[in-house]
Amino acid sequence: MRYLLIYSATLLALATIQPVNAEQTAPPRGVYSFGTDQTIAEIDKLDWAPLQLQGLPPGIEVAALRGDLAKGGAEIVLRTPPHYVVPNHSHTSDEVYVWLQGPFTYVAADGKRQAMTAPAFISLPGQTPHALECGDQPCVFYLRYSRPFDLDVHQMPHTQ
Repeated sequence: MRYLLIYSATLLALATIQPVNAEQTAPPRGVYSFGTDQTIAEIDKLDWAPLQLQGLPPGIEVAALRGDLAKGGAEIVLRTPPHYVVPNHSHTSDEVYVWLQGPFTYVAADGKRQAMTAPAFISLPGQTPHALECGDQPCVFYLRYSRPFDLDVHQMPHTQ
C-alpha cells in the first residue's frame, strides 16, 4: 500500500513536468536542441515548477531538460531554498547527481555525513537510501535516471 501511495503521488507530480522528447516540437524555455540527441540548457532561464511528491516537504522546484521520468532516461534540474532537507529516500533507478550550486551535506543510509560544496558529483545504484541537506544558500543540482522514476521515503538514519 505504501508503495502504491508513493507511486500515485509520483505520477501526479510527474504530470506537471513537461517531458522533452522526439514528438515535442519545441523544448521548454531555456533548453535548446541543435540536432538529434543534443540538449543545451541555460539553468537560470528554465521553466521551474513546484515538485509535489508524497514525502517531500514543499519548497523544492523542478525543471525538465529531456526525457520522460515515467519511461526512464530522464534528465531534470532541481532547485531548493536554503536549509531544505530532502528526506532519506531511494529510487529503483540508478541516479547521477551533478551539484551545480550551494553547499550541502550528503547523508548515507548508515547515517554517515559528508559535507560538500558545488560543484560535486554523486553516482548511486538503484535502491540506495540517502538524504540531502542544503546549506545556507539555495541549492541547484542536475539529476539523471536511467529507469522510470519512483520515490520510496525511509526513516532518517541516526547521524554519525
